[in-house]
Amino acid sequence: MKRSLMNRIGQCGRAMFEKGSRLGFLLTFSLLFTIPAVGQLTTADILGTVTDSTGAVVPNATVTLNNLGTNEKRTTQSNSSGDYNFTLLPVGHYSVTVKAGGFQVSITRDLAVEAGDRAREDVHLQLGSESTTVEVTASTPLLQADNATVSSTVTAKAVQDLPLNGRNFVQLVQLVPGANEGPGNGLSSGGRPDDRRTNAAGLSVNGQDDTLNNWVVDGVDDNERIIGTIGVKPNVEGIQEITVQTNSYAAEAGRTAGGVINIVTRSGTNQFHGSVYEYFRNDIFDARNFFQSTGNKPELRQNQYGASIGGPIFRDKTFFYFDYEGFRQVSGVTDTGTVPNITAYDDINSLNGGSPQALLSASNGTVGRPINPIALNYLKLFPAPTNTNPSVLSNNFTISPNKTQNANTYDARIDHKINDRNLLFGRFSYNTVDTFTPPNFGVVNGLEISGGRFNFDGPATDVAQQYVLGYTHIFTPSLLLDLRAAFTRINNLSLPLNYGKNADQAIGFPASMTAFSPFADSLTPINVGPFGDIGDGAFVPLQDIDNTFQYSGTVSWTKGNHNIKAGLAFLRRQARNVQSASAVGFYQFNLPSDSSPDPLTQQNNNLASTLVGAFAGEQRNFNLFPPDYRSYEPSGFVQDSWKVNQRLTVLAGIRYDVFTPFTEAHNHISNFDYLQALTSSPATVSSALKVAGVNGVNSQVDIPTDYSNVAPRIGFSILLRPTTVLRGGYGLSFFPGNYTSNADLKNAPFTSVFTPSCQSSIAVEIEATVPGSSTGQNPDCATQGAPATLNEGLPTPVPPTPAQLSNLATIPGLAFVAEATHFKSALIQQFNLQVEQQFGANVFTIGYIGNIGQHLPESINNINQPAPFNPITNPTAAARPLDHIFNPNLDPLHPSSNLGNISYIASEGISNYNSLQISFQRRFTKGLAFDANYTWAKGLSDITGFSQQGNNQGWSNADPTHIRQIEYGIAENDIQNRFALSLNYEIQYGKQFTGLKKAALSGWQVNTITAWQSGKPFTITNTGAAADNPIESDGVAHGYNNRATPQNSVGQDRPNQLGDARISHKTLAHFFDTTKFAPQPLGTIGTAQRNSLFGPNFRHVDLSLFKNFPIGERANLQFRVESFNISNTPNFYLQNGQPGDSFGNSAFGSIAQTDPNYTPRQYQFALKVMF
Repeated sequence: MKRSLMNRIGQCGRAMFEKGSRLGFLLTFSLLFTIPAVGQLTTADILGTVTDSTGAVVPNATVTLNNLGTNEKRTTQSNSSGDYNFTLLPVGHYSVTVKAGGFQVSITRDLAVEAGDRAREDVHLQLGSESTTVEVTASTPLLQADNATVSSTVTAKAVQDLPLNGRNFVQLVQLVPGANEGPGNGLSSGGRPDDRRTNAAGLSVNGQDDTLNNWVVDGVDDNERIIGTIGVKPNVEGIQEITVQTNSYAAEAGRTAGGVINIVTRSGTNQFHGSVYEYFRNDIFDARNFFQSTGNKPELRQNQYGASIGGPIFRDKTFFYFDYEGFRQVSGVTDTGTVPNITAYDDINSLNGGSPQALLSASNGTVGRPINPIALNYLKLFPAPTNTNPSVLSNNFTISPNKTQNANTYDARIDHKINDRNLLFGRFSYNTVDTFTPPNFGVVNGLEISGGRFNFDGPATDVAQQYVLGYTHIFTPSLLLDLRAAFTRINNLSLPLNYGKNADQAIGFPASMTAFSPFADSLTPINVGPFGDIGDGAFVPLQDIDNTFQYSGTVSWTKGNHNIKAGLAFLRRQARNVQSASAVGFYQFNLPSDSSPDPLTQQNNNLASTLVGAFAGEQRNFNLFPPDYRSYEPSGFVQDSWKVNQRLTVLAGIRYDVFTPFTEAHNHISNFDYLQALTSSPATVSSALKVAGVNGVNSQVDIPTDYSNVAPRIGFSILLRPTTVLRGGYGLSFFPGNYTSNADLKNAPFTSVFTPSCQSSIAVEIEATVPGSSTGQNPDCATQGAPATLNEGLPTPVPPTPAQLSNLATIPGLAFVAEATHFKSALIQQFNLQVEQQFGANVFTIGYIGNIGQHLPESINNINQPAPFNPITNPTAAARPLDHIFNPNLDPLHPSSNLGNISYIASEGISNYNSLQISFQRRFTKGLAFDANYTWAKGLSDITGFSQQGNNQGWSNADPTHIRQIEYGIAENDIQNRFALSLNYEIQYGKQFTGLKKAALSGWQVNTITAWQSGKPFTITNTGAAADNPIESDGVAHGYNNRATPQNSVGQDRPNQLGDARISHKTLAHFFDTTKFAPQPLGTIGTAQRNSLFGPNFRHVDLSLFKNFPIGERANLQFRVESFNISNTPNFYLQNGQPGDSFGNSAFGSIAQTDPNYTPRQYQFALKVMF
């Protein structure tokens, strides 16, 4: 049933995308040879100098390079300086053969190179006959003496052997110096509804947001542009290696401020290789969550299984590789919520002698009034409390349902050698994930009850696919052309729990409530006082479709001591982001007359006013047209690696990027020019709404394309000694915004916003009869079409009329998302200086890494706010800046206009990051490999994240400079200390034995991933209307609606901070000094700075133990035991907006949750056959 429903909703407006999907792969092939583009980040170079026994250079020596896996050969000659250079090489193992007259032949065996390497293999020839051969065993290059980019490589052995939770390769990237897991609730963390695929892709590099990384697979873009996460995720089994550039990128890398993650997939060779495996988990082996001391552990059943195979189709010519992985998981979750107590439950459901009329009360004016059947049907959807003590009024319902997730991953690749000068490869990758997140309140009367309208429970399907074609032409050994084309499609769909059930009609609403659109089919949520919400989530259905067409090419030319690369790229992006803030609407039942000092009486009053249909307000926000966005990203680069002499290499380049603002295929996009509106009159303010294609407004709604994105890159590498390298670099990088772009401009006339805040007629009657309650109704309610009764349902969303567009003051519930018309591309300056020292098979690196961010995208929660003011001494200051323009007759004492919030997107944010980074690495030698690194860093900024999904700060336009000074402080991704270790150790003991003794004692291997880091920063905010609104903080309800700035995205501001709140002895109940905070005085901004405190430290150790059993000469059976968080260390967490950091909350200063990035101890077992 759910599958058919998903198919049905996915068909809505899909025609354009289907056409693109069918033609994408063909178009990729047809345009491959017509558009050259960006250089590839997944190849390597091998270079060196040929000398004789005296150290003199040997020119004109013949150098032959042979790929040991595919037997592909390339030949060149050393130049007058004795230098040779092979570029654009696939990663792998090579031999280097050198011949010269009068010298013995030199053959270097098994030289391994990784993506991005400029591997140096100097050759020393001995005098003698050419018929004599000298063989040299190559050692993997450890020092990067010809490269200035700060990068790290995750080898194939690390990818295959390290303990990866969920076989998630992103965990390996999080281990490189300067990197960490990013925020637990970030866009890429795996906990967001936008992308619920099996494994999270959260990654913060050098203090940058988790949406600002550049994911590259086989040299092609693999980024989802709207939410800023990874596109296709290859199977771990199919990854050859991963290289991560973190600072001073080569000029061929762009569109990023964080890491450039280059993933190279496996290809076949002349030998058949493959694997068959299964990993499984069961909760019987797992530890409890720290905060769950009783009851059953949440259920866990997880199986990951798959196979891979690669080999020759035609030896030395055509090779294939294929893998598949399946993932099946049932995981228990524990939800707690507040429902009516057992007495009220019995009354609502007429059980045990109870009756709904028993809840009606004279104290709140409901006694004797008829019960509304729709309201009664809603209240019957509350589940029975699991705690049946009638005196327990909160958190009296607990449920442990199961979340299910099924995923499949496929990768297929073909490599073909046309001839010695022409090479071709193609790859197809496919991911699909089906997830069902259960409702917090379970199933009641055949309907699934969410328990929270901001939950994203329900079914979700995430699909990603990618087609890639690559072609390399070797004109000469010193001149090569590499072309690539790709098509990537991502389709994420989340549906409401009750989609397709006609739930609203079953409750009693008219069919018109949902009949106008398939995106409005769900159970309209309601809120009753302190209880959990009844109904579906407000932000679903959600559909995010992203198509990317890419065409790229690079020319590599070696001339003398210069290796020059130049390239162009063109990316064409299509995006459909269908989501409304409240598609089906919402009702609030919480009348002022319900209030009572007694919690039980207040709850019963809330239920009573609901039973008679006395709603206090309603809303509906619906996007009338599914948007089809378009954007283009052309770019180009030139870079030169100049070997000045045997010790000094200089790398210089320049890159140019263009990121066009999103347009909409049908001009269904508009922008509100806030600055123009501020200087407008009531007669002209409507012209500030810029509608694409109307009155001369262009398709970019007057937001210009930034053509100034010229990014120079410069670096150097000095070989101080044969084992010591000094390198440094500086460069600029430009990158686009994701959510913070005009793709989020969903305004009138393409969005219907209905937020009249009007009471029902019965609520007006009730309030008029209760002493001390407010009386009367907003006079605009009738003209706004507000329903008088619950039975009418909410009005069908319709676009504003032309007359309303010419007079915005006549549009009810008007709100805007406004983007600055001077929006610029974000820019980061990067710089580094490092020293690298080799000790045998080990390398020690220490250096300074830093960056400065400018023109960073920022989203201001509501820019249309008054300056903070004291309503007692200055009551006329309550009006917001635009209110009097929209309503010249505004009463300044009780301001009320049709204008709601104005979210403002600008590019004025700044940041800086400084760090000391130290690493100690050992390439795999004598059974041991490890990578240990430590980062000491500090990051500062004046914005919160780079997407509107974060707790973004806002400020009053009256004094933005002062507010910006307050906002400048510790950045959200500021992890000041972090140590990470990855280690592989093949135990050498037992190899000398034979027979059963060798079988039992040899073949053991231990692997670990260990991380320790200091806590994440958090911000102290106010809680509730009394503390949150300083105008009410004197305890008197003056009736004003103003909140002092800055606010986060849920309207919370901050208290005053009286001093240093850090304490030496921290406990879960008292983590910081709560006495250092106090309410701010009337009309002032709280002095508590953003991210003024840090949460608990984090640490975890993952460990695995292998036993390998040989099967014949070419196969092994491997048994694995893996433990994640083997010490069962609870990693506590204080997240922004939680009770522990909310001043005024009873839990202020305490910790009651663990970090979602870290689980209690879990065990995993696996069997794997490799051949």
